[in-house]
Amino acid sequence: MMVFTARMLSVLLHPFILSAIATLISADMHQASPLLFRLLVFILILLGAIALGFAWWHVRVGRWEHIDAVAPEERKILNLFLTLLLLISSGLAWKYSPEPELAYGLLTSGIAIVAAMLISPWMKVSLHSCFAAVAAGIVWPAFNAIAIGVVISVLVYWARLVLKRHDVQELLAGSAIGIGCAVLYQVLA
Repeated sequence: MMVFTARMLSVLLHPFILSAIATLISADMHQASPLLFRLLVFILILLGAIALGFAWWHVRVGRWEHIDAVAPEERKILNLFLTLLLLISSGLAWKYSPEPELAYGLLTSGIAIVAAMLISPWMKVSLHSCFAAVAAGIVWPAFNAIAIGVVISVLVYWARLVLKRHDVQELLAGSAIGIGCAVLYQVLA
């Protein structure tokens, strides 16, 4: 039962889901028009579908064992793809979106993945804990984001430890990167 709960939390608190929810809350906080809000939902679903399709294709053709890109070489390829996807999306959002917050969120998310990749020769940084902190920073100061971020981080830490995907040091490193990117987002926004 504990492993099942940890898996469910790991899925529900996935970096993409947390980032998407934070982006939509941020858009609402900045009083985005209904049309822009619907466009954001579409863009976020599209980006998620592209990332999921990329991972699914690698499993389908036998290059990866699992859609989560568990092996180090799989993770490296996925992280490079996600970085390119986020940075290109950020550039497009910067050029075409009337609200720059989407561009800033995509940019800081890409930077978070780059930072995790730079540290990867020494440790497997937890992107789950990283994006929990990034999401809290995007919605700050609304909803007492720090308290919510701490609760979400504790749930992420617990789930990732139960599943034996990370150790405490890797979770803390992810949180540190996420906090740095959250601060960068707030400076830009």
